[in-house]
Amino acid sequence: MYGVLYAISPEVFPAKDRGTGNGLTATATRVFGIIAPVIALYANLQTAVPVYVSGGLIIGAGLIALLLPYEPRGKASI
Repeated sequence: MYGVLYAISPEVFPAKDRGTGNGLTATATRVFGIIAPVIALYANLQTAVPVYVSGGLIIGAGLIALLLPYEPRGKASI
């Protein structure tokens, strides 16, 4: 997952915001990586709550990713 993160996130953000954008995405993945075991710890293991919470987070992240600007090749990033 981290390989994809560091390959795609610099291409999504404009050149002037690349460092900040890359840092924010890396921070978000680490925070959610810390939150995931806590959710699994407090959830009843006989329920599918962790699956639904993870699915909701993935769908939410996908929708947010659709809002990010796309920078096609050949176009100035600034």
